[in-house]
Amino acid sequence: MTQPVTPAYLRYPHLTGDLVAFTAEDDVWIAPLDGGRAWRVSTDNVPVSTPRVSPDGTTVAWTSTRNGAPEVHIAPVDGGPAKRLTHWGSWRTQVRGWTPDGQVLALTTHGQASLRRSWAHAVPLDGGPSTVLPYGPVGAVAQGPSTVLLSAPMGREAAWWKRYRGGTAGKLWIDDGGDGEFVRLHEELDGNIEFPVWAGERIAFLSDHEGVGALYSSLADGSDLRRHTPVDGFYARHAAGDGTRVVYTSAGELWVLDDLDGAEPRRLDIRLGGSRADLQPYTLNASRWVESASPDHTARGSAVCVRGAVHWVTHRSGPARALAARPGVRSRLPQAFRADGEEWVVWVTDAEGDDALEFAPATGLAPGATPRRLAAGQLGRVLDLTMAPDGSRAAVASHDGRVLLVERETGEVREVDRSEDGDASGLVFSPDSAWLAWSHPGPRPLCQLRLANTTDLSVTEATPLRFQDYAPAFTLDGKHLAFLSTRSFDPVYDEHVFDLAFVEGARPHLITLAATTPSPFGPQRHGRPFDAPDKDETPDSEGTPATRIDLDGLADRIVPFPVEAARYSDLRTAKEGVLWLRHPVRGVLGASRATPDAPDPKTELERFDLVQQRIEHLAADADHFAVSGDGKRVLLWTDGRIKVVPSDRRASNDDDSDTNITVDLSRVRQTIDPAAEWRQMYDETGRLLRDHFWLPDLGGADWDGV
Repeated sequence: MTQPVTPAYLRYPHLTGDLVAFTAEDDVWIAPLDGGRAWRVSTDNVPVSTPRVSPDGTTVAWTSTRNGAPEVHIAPVDGGPAKRLTHWGSWRTQVRGWTPDGQVLALTTHGQASLRRSWAHAVPLDGGPSTVLPYGPVGAVAQGPSTVLLSAPMGREAAWWKRYRGGTAGKLWIDDGGDGEFVRLHEELDGNIEFPVWAGERIAFLSDHEGVGALYSSLADGSDLRRHTPVDGFYARHAAGDGTRVVYTSAGELWVLDDLDGAEPRRLDIRLGGSRADLQPYTLNASRWVESASPDHTARGSAVCVRGAVHWVTHRSGPARALAARPGVRSRLPQAFRADGEEWVVWVTDAEGDDALEFAPATGLAPGATPRRLAAGQLGRVLDLTMAPDGSRAAVASHDGRVLLVERETGEVREVDRSEDGDASGLVFSPDSAWLAWSHPGPRPLCQLRLANTTDLSVTEATPLRFQDYAPAFTLDGKHLAFLSTRSFDPVYDEHVFDLAFVEGARPHLITLAATTPSPFGPQRHGRPFDAPDKDETPDSEGTPATRIDLDGLADRIVPFPVEAARYSDLRTAKEGVLWLRHPVRGVLGASRATPDAPDPKTELERFDLVQQRIEHLAADADHFAVSGDGKRVLLWTDGRIKVVPSDRRASNDDDSDTNITVDLSRVRQTIDPAAEWRQMYDETGRLLRDHFWLPDLGGADWDGV
């Protein structure tokens, strides 16, 4: 029984004699020109490009990133070890052919002052020093009856920069007299020209001056311009030839023109041999792919997003459960919450294409059951998601500037506010779920805090639009709204030039929500206690405190925390305190380190004790953190590990103690289906292009049809 052939995406073809070379699955392949099964020349499984077979058909040269930067490599066509010829370290190195004397023709910026301009080199096969060819900066060289050069300063392919008409578009030049004097060809073509090749007495090249990249040719004097491929489909790309024929790719397929005198393009029936390792499903190391995590109310477990799937992971022992791990579907932004005494998880899914919300119990679904899906196609692209503490509704920030509420019981979507200046961020509910706060963008870089009543959707400006106010968080007693603000203007003199700069300008601030609530930083009637209240004297209160907000004069009740200005982010509230990340000031080059291999200064997790009015350092090295629903525990990311630590004191240094629990992510078992993942990535890219297109009508394009 004949098995169906698995399609492959073929690129960068070149032909010599009865062989065609190309790249696929991050390796170089060679196949019979008449079609059939191909064989690998390289087995490095790293990005490669532009293989070129020598005119005698014995050697193939290509560009490989096996050792980091792209370099020139060669190998025998009939099999054998590959040999590296260059050590340039230039990211714009690219093989482009062979010189008449049998050396590899390559382009590179090596040894040049500008990384934008590539020069042509002749590279000997023994690995000796290359020779710079006397053409100046070029984008391609085609040698035949005359030398043809392509000037393309930026070096971008037309398919990456469709219908570009700017000054860095590729242009053709020819030395028709052989005296080193080049004249411009096809000045009349308003498009991006690339990949010139000789085919007999004609010069073939790619151009998109008719709207879509196609293969054209003309005589050496620019006359008799012909188009050889259609302009109603995918771009023609990567043209190459052997002096008579031209081969190119379109939509991942190889096509060849046997001549330029009326021959029609014919598709090459190439089949890849081997196991097609890049298509095989494989198991993921979850610790390397954690995107986000959200602890439950008591920090016994967390909803963890691992490469587009959502898992429930208990912190100390027990199994990990997959809540959403369907191949080809991306789930993200999981949030754990409590509703009716049970732990639940909500996340964003693209199972139907456009974003929707899905809900499932943290204990997992019953066999055959599926998560409950709400608001499909009504949310836009979800950028931020949070859940009300009582589990009644979710708040969503969309790519189009909307702030939305989604009712969990009914699925109703209500618009709270909208911005024309960007995306809202930092969505957070009050402890009683009656209020929603967020950072609302204004003209860049300004943003302000806004408050909305979740019942009548009335919106109030909590801070004026004068600074950058962000990362709001209600204190657990519902009396204050803490946030970060870049409003400290204390410049520092530069050490090298006579100038000033605002190196550190952020500081945490706080709003007392009720007009009668005193500032926690002011003097207290009975003085401050020496020690924190004893736990036995302050039992957990019954029920959730109501959040009272006197909207008049909110901005007049803003007070800064008694801490120095610095670089802060990720403010969160916890039990009797406020937490944030403090980032060090570091140089962009690393030249200020003690030694070249010394580590960068670390980001610290700090806590401000609202009772004792002091700063405590909870962790000296923190990447991200999240706080449990009761405010007593912190989920801490450090060097790729996730730990659970107390929110009110520094954790013990002993792993797996009661104050320092390392979450074992090896329990998360996730199988990746590469083909399904690629399909999802492609679909999501299409939605991103649609959602962020600069014309509301998408230029008249039927995007769903595309």
